[in-house]
Amino acid sequence: MKAFYFYSRISTSTQKANRQIENFKSHEGFNPIKVYIDKIQGNIPFMQRPEASKLFDVVTSTDEQVTLVVDSIDRLGRNLLDILKTIELFTANGISLKSIKEGFTTLLDNGKENPTAKLVISVMGSIAEMERNRIKERTSEGIAIAKAKGKYHGRKLGSTQTTRKMLQRHSDVVKKLEKGLTIREISKITGKSTTTIIKVKKSLKLPHGEENR
Repeated sequence: MKAFYFYSRISTSTQKANRQIENFKSHEGFNPIKVYIDKIQGNIPFMQRPEASKLFDVVTSTDEQVTLVVDSIDRLGRNLLDILKTIELFTANGISLKSIKEGFTTLLDNGKENPTAKLVISVMGSIAEMERNRIKERTSEGIAIAKAKGKYHGRKLGSTQTTRKMLQRHSDVVKKLEKGLTIREISKITGKSTTTIIKVKKSLKLPHGEENR
C-alpha cells in the first residue's frame, strides 16, 4: 500500500510555508496530518531538526510503501553534501524521495532505484566531491600560511568536547538510545558512525549490552 508524506522547511517563524503546502495539495495522496514543517535555519542537518526526526521515525516504522515529497531538495539539507547524505539515508531504508521542483523520484514502484534519479544524484555527488576537495585545499593552505606566520599550533593536547556539548550535538542519537534501539540500528537511521554512538552511550551511562549488535 502506497503512503505519501510531505516535508517542508522554512527559515524563521515569521515565514509561511503556504507556497510549499499549495504544491503539496495538488499531489496524489495529500493529507494535512502527514505534513511535517520545520521552522528552522537550513544549516541544521536534516536528522537534527525536530519535525524531520519525527517524520523519519514515522516513515521507518510503517509497513507501507512510503514516498516522501518535498517541494525542492534544498529543503533537505544545509549543502549538497548534507542533501546527498540524507537521500542515501532514505534510500537505505527503502523510502522513496520525490522532489516536485527537480522532477524526480528516487525509487520506482518495485522498490528499485530510479535510473534517472540515480544519474542526477551521481552528478550531484561529483559536484559535491569537487566542493569537498576545494574545502580541503583551502583548509590546508590556510594552515600552511598560519604555520609560516607562527600562528597555528594545532589542537591542544588533551582537549575534548564536554559531555554536555557532545550530548547536545548528538541529540538524535540520545533519543534513539533512550528508545532502546541498537547501535547498528541508530547508525543506519542517523548515518553516524558506531564509534560516535558508543561514545554517546557511554556518556549517558546506559547499559552497554552488545556494542556490535
